[in-house]
Amino acid sequence: MARATKTIQLKRPFDGAGGKVTQVVVQEPTAADFFALGAVQTWVRASGGMALVDNDEAIRAYAERLIKEPDPLIAMNHMHVLDAIAVKDVIVSFFRESDPTP
Repeated sequence: MARATKTIQLKRPFDGAGGKVTQVVVQEPTAADFFALGAVQTWVRASGGMALVDNDEAIRAYAERLIKEPDPLIAMNHMHVLDAIAVKDVIVSFFRESDPTP
């Protein structure tokens, strides 16, 4: 079964080996990915309640594994920070239901 993908149009395209890179394609993770890399976010106690905190190390590992176009390491080393945030948001969105609750 083919995995779903999401395409991010880059705000700041960059030059790649095959020409100008204008988008990044990210595929959804599998259960094997999840069990190997863990959760992308964790609920923690904060003043006044609970807060959802990003696990940046896991998000980076997912990016390396889930970016399908262009090569993930080329993308991660050349993307503008705003585009990297968009990729991060897409990766986190794969783990979200409608509204997260602790």
